[in-house]
Amino acid sequence: GSRYKGKPIGGHTEMACFSFHPRKVITTGEGGMITTNSEKHAHTLRLLRQHGMSISDTVRHSAKQVISEQYVCVGYNSRLTDIQAAIGIEQLKRLDWIVARRQELAGRYSHALKDHPWLQTSVIPAYANTNFQSYAIALTPQAPVLRDELMQALLNVGVATRRGIMLAHSEPAYRDNLISTALAASEVASSQSLLLPLYPQMTDEVHERVIHALCSERLLAVKP
Repeated sequence: GSRYKGKPIGGHTEMACFSFHPRKVITTGEGGMITTNSEKHAHTLRLLRQHGMSISDTVRHSAKQVISEQYVCVGYNSRLTDIQAAIGIEQLKRLDWIVARRQELAGRYSHALKDHPWLQTSVIPAYANTNFQSYAIALTPQAPVLRDELMQALLNVGVATRRGIMLAHSEPAYRDNLISTALAASEVASSQSLLLPLYPQMTDEVHERVIHALCSERLLAVKP
Protein backbone atom coordinates (compact mmCIF):
# COMPACT_ATOMS: atom_id res chain seq x y z
CA GLY A 1 0.00 0.00 0.00
CA SER A 2 2.98 2.36 0.19
CA ARG A 3 4.57 4.07 -2.79
CA TYR A 4 8.01 5.51 -3.40
CA LYS A 5 8.48 7.95 -6.30
CA GLY A 6 5.26 6.76 -7.88
CA LYS A 7 5.95 3.02 -7.73
CA PRO A 8 4.43 0.54 -5.27
CA ILE A 9 6.88 -0.68 -2.64
CA GLY A 10 8.35 -3.93 -3.92
CA GLY A 11 8.74 -2.68 -7.47
CA HIS A 12 12.09 -0.91 -7.08
CA THR A 13 14.49 -3.82 -6.50
CA GLU A 14 15.08 -7.44 -7.46
CA MET A 15 13.64 -8.64 -4.16
CA ALA A 16 11.44 -7.17 -1.43
CA CYS A 17 10.34 -8.65 1.90
CA PHE A 18 6.89 -8.18 3.41
CA SER A 19 5.94 -9.01 6.99
CA PHE A 20 2.52 -10.41 7.94
CA HIS A 21 3.01 -9.93 11.70
CA PRO A 22 -0.23 -9.00 13.52
CA ARG A 23 0.81 -5.33 13.70
CA LYS A 24 1.31 -5.02 9.94
CA VAL A 25 -1.10 -3.73 7.29
CA ILE A 26 -1.90 -7.24 6.05
CA THR A 27 -1.61 -10.02 8.63
CA THR A 28 -1.77 -13.78 8.54
CA GLY A 29 -0.99 -14.10 12.25
CA GLU A 30 2.71 -14.53 11.49
CA GLY A 31 5.01 -15.09 8.52
CA GLY A 32 5.67 -13.04 5.42
CA MET A 33 6.56 -13.19 1.74
CA ILE A 34 9.32 -12.26 -0.65
CA THR A 35 8.57 -10.84 -4.10
CA THR A 36 11.04 -10.91 -6.97
CA ASN A 37 11.19 -10.19 -10.69
CA SER A 38 13.96 -12.77 -11.16
CA GLU A 39 13.23 -16.37 -12.15
CA LYS A 40 16.64 -17.36 -10.76
CA HIS A 41 15.92 -15.82 -7.37
CA ALA A 42 12.42 -17.33 -7.34
CA HIS A 43 13.83 -20.82 -7.96
CA THR A 44 16.38 -20.41 -5.15
CA LEU A 45 13.79 -19.06 -2.73
CA ARG A 46 11.45 -21.97 -3.40
CA LEU A 47 14.29 -24.35 -2.56
CA LEU A 48 15.23 -22.49 0.61
CA ARG A 49 11.68 -22.29 1.95
CA GLN A 50 11.13 -26.07 1.74
CA HIS A 51 14.20 -27.89 3.09
CA GLY A 52 16.14 -27.52 -0.17
CA MET A 53 13.98 -30.19 -1.85
CA SER A 54 14.28 -30.45 -5.61
CA ILE A 55 10.63 -31.54 -5.89
CA SER A 56 7.90 -29.94 -3.85
CA ASP A 57 5.56 -32.03 -1.72
CA THR A 58 2.55 -30.97 -3.80
CA VAL A 59 4.18 -32.27 -6.99
CA ARG A 60 5.25 -35.49 -5.30
CA HIS A 61 1.82 -36.15 -3.76
CA SER A 62 -0.02 -35.64 -7.03
CA ALA A 63 2.39 -37.68 -9.19
CA LYS A 64 1.12 -40.82 -10.98
CA GLN A 65 4.52 -42.45 -10.67
CA VAL A 66 6.88 -42.82 -7.75
CA ILE A 67 9.35 -39.95 -7.65
CA SER A 68 11.93 -39.12 -5.03
CA GLU A 69 13.16 -35.71 -4.08
CA GLN A 70 16.77 -34.70 -3.59
CA TYR A 71 18.06 -32.15 -1.14
CA VAL A 72 20.19 -29.99 -3.41
CA CYS A 73 21.06 -27.31 -0.86
CA VAL A 74 20.71 -26.55 2.83
CA GLY A 75 17.17 -25.25 3.22
CA TYR A 76 14.64 -24.33 5.88
CA ASN A 77 11.06 -24.98 6.86
CA SER A 78 9.83 -21.48 5.99
CA ARG A 79 6.55 -22.22 4.27
CA LEU A 80 3.47 -20.15 4.89
CA THR A 81 0.59 -22.50 5.70
CA ASP A 82 -2.40 -22.74 3.37
CA ILE A 83 -4.65 -21.40 6.14
CA GLN A 84 -2.41 -18.38 6.68
CA ALA A 85 -2.26 -17.76 2.93
CA ALA A 86 -6.06 -17.91 2.68
CA ILE A 87 -6.38 -15.30 5.44
CA GLY A 88 -3.86 -13.05 3.67
CA ILE A 89 -5.59 -13.36 0.29
CA GLU A 90 -8.91 -12.29 1.83
CA GLN A 91 -7.26 -9.33 3.53
CA LEU A 92 -5.64 -8.23 0.26
CA LYS A 93 -9.14 -7.71 -1.10
CA ARG A 94 -9.60 -5.03 1.58
CA LEU A 95 -6.17 -3.43 1.16
CA ASP A 96 -7.44 -0.17 -0.38
CA TRP A 97 -9.83 0.38 2.53
CA ILE A 98 -7.23 -0.63 5.13
CA VAL A 99 -4.66 1.84 3.78
CA ALA A 100 -7.22 4.63 3.34
CA ARG A 101 -8.45 4.23 6.92
CA ARG A 102 -4.89 4.23 8.27
CA GLN A 103 -4.10 7.39 6.30
CA GLU A 104 -7.27 9.03 7.61
CA LEU A 105 -6.42 8.26 11.24
CA ALA A 106 -2.81 9.38 10.75
CA GLY A 107 -4.02 12.65 9.24
CA ARG A 108 -6.17 13.28 12.30
CA TYR A 109 -3.18 12.66 14.58
CA SER A 110 -1.04 15.08 12.59
CA HIS A 111 -3.71 17.78 12.63
CA ALA A 112 -4.49 17.43 16.33
CA LEU A 113 -0.83 17.39 17.45
CA LYS A 114 0.69 19.89 15.00
CA ASP A 115 0.77 22.64 17.63
CA HIS A 116 1.69 20.45 20.59
CA PRO A 117 4.34 22.25 22.66
CA TRP A 118 6.80 19.32 22.93
CA LEU A 119 5.76 16.59 20.50
CA GLN A 120 6.82 16.30 16.86
CA THR A 121 4.57 14.57 14.34
CA SER A 122 5.59 12.51 11.33
CA VAL A 123 6.69 14.30 8.16
CA ILE A 124 6.02 12.54 4.85
CA PRO A 125 8.17 13.73 1.93
CA ALA A 126 6.48 14.68 -1.33
CA TYR A 127 7.95 11.69 -3.18
CA ALA A 128 6.43 9.14 -0.81
CA ASN A 129 2.97 7.84 -0.01
CA THR A 130 2.89 5.82 3.21
CA ASN A 131 0.47 3.14 4.35
CA PHE A 132 0.98 4.25 7.99
CA GLN A 133 1.68 0.77 9.26
CA SER A 134 2.72 2.75 12.33
CA TYR A 135 2.36 6.36 13.41
CA ALA A 136 5.47 7.73 15.10
CA ILE A 137 5.89 10.86 17.17
CA ALA A 138 8.99 12.20 18.90
CA LEU A 139 9.63 14.25 22.01
CA THR A 140 11.43 17.55 21.45
CA PRO A 141 14.42 18.57 23.60
CA GLN A 142 12.01 20.82 25.56
CA ALA A 143 9.82 17.90 26.67
CA PRO A 144 9.26 17.84 30.45
CA VAL A 145 9.48 14.02 30.54
CA LEU A 146 11.53 11.20 29.11
CA ARG A 147 10.06 9.00 26.40
CA ASP A 148 9.53 6.02 28.71
CA GLU A 149 7.88 8.27 31.32
CA LEU A 150 5.41 9.47 28.69
CA MET A 151 4.71 5.89 27.63
CA GLN A 152 4.02 4.94 31.25
CA ALA A 153 1.77 7.97 31.79
CA LEU A 154 -0.25 6.99 28.72
CA LEU A 155 -0.44 3.38 29.86
CA ASN A 156 -1.75 4.58 33.22
CA VAL A 157 -4.81 6.01 31.42
CA GLY A 158 -5.27 2.94 29.23
CA VAL A 159 -3.30 3.97 26.10
CA ALA A 160 -0.67 1.44 25.02
CA THR A 161 2.30 2.61 22.94
CA ARG A 162 5.58 1.14 21.69
CA ARG A 163 9.14 2.35 21.27
CA GLY A 164 9.44 4.08 17.93
CA ILE A 165 12.87 3.01 16.75
CA MET A 166 14.99 0.13 18.02
CA LEU A 167 18.72 -0.07 17.30
CA ALA A 168 20.47 -3.37 16.60
CA HIS A 169 23.83 -2.12 17.82
CA SER A 170 22.45 -1.25 21.27
CA GLU A 171 20.62 -4.55 21.89
CA PRO A 172 22.32 -7.24 24.05
CA ALA A 173 22.49 -9.78 21.22
CA TYR A 174 24.73 -7.47 19.18
CA ARG A 175 26.07 -4.89 21.61
CA ASP A 176 28.91 -7.04 22.92
CA ASN A 177 29.85 -8.49 19.53
CA LEU A 178 30.30 -5.35 17.49
CA ILE A 179 33.19 -2.99 17.07
CA SER A 180 32.49 0.20 19.02
CA THR A 181 29.69 1.96 17.17
CA ALA A 182 28.50 5.52 17.63
CA LEU A 183 25.35 6.48 15.73
CA ALA A 184 24.41 9.69 17.51
CA ALA A 185 21.41 10.70 15.40
CA SER A 186 19.93 7.20 15.49
CA GLU A 187 20.42 6.97 19.24
CA VAL A 188 18.63 10.29 19.82
CA ALA A 189 15.76 9.21 17.57
CA SER A 190 15.54 5.89 19.41
CA SER A 191 15.38 7.49 22.85
CA GLN A 192 12.83 10.15 21.86
CA SER A 193 10.33 8.34 19.60
CA LEU A 194 7.21 6.26 20.22
CA LEU A 195 4.40 4.72 18.20
CA LEU A 196 0.79 5.67 18.84
CA PRO A 197 -2.11 3.21 18.52
CA LEU A 198 -3.32 2.99 14.92
CA TYR A 199 -5.29 0.21 13.27
CA PRO A 200 -8.08 0.28 10.66
CA GLN A 201 -10.82 -0.91 13.05
CA MET A 202 -9.96 1.91 15.48
CA THR A 203 -13.15 3.85 16.24
CA ASP A 204 -13.27 7.62 16.18
CA GLU A 205 -14.08 7.54 19.90
CA VAL A 206 -10.94 5.56 20.77
CA HIS A 207 -8.84 7.74 18.47
CA GLU A 208 -10.08 10.90 20.18
CA ARG A 209 -9.31 9.32 23.55
CA VAL A 210 -5.64 8.95 22.58
CA ILE A 211 -5.46 12.52 21.31
CA HIS A 212 -7.13 13.83 24.46
CA ALA A 213 -4.62 11.95 26.62
CA LEU A 214 -1.66 13.40 24.73
CA CYS A 215 -3.02 16.92 24.97
CA SER A 216 -4.20 16.73 28.58
CA GLU A 217 -2.31 18.88 31.06
CA ARG A 218 -3.18 16.32 33.75
CA LEU A 219 -1.57 13.40 31.90
CA LEU A 220 1.79 13.50 33.64
CA ALA A 221 0.16 13.73 37.06
CA VAL A 222 -1.67 10.42 36.66
CA LYS A 223 -0.26 7.65 38.88
CA PRO A 224 -0.63 3.87 38.39
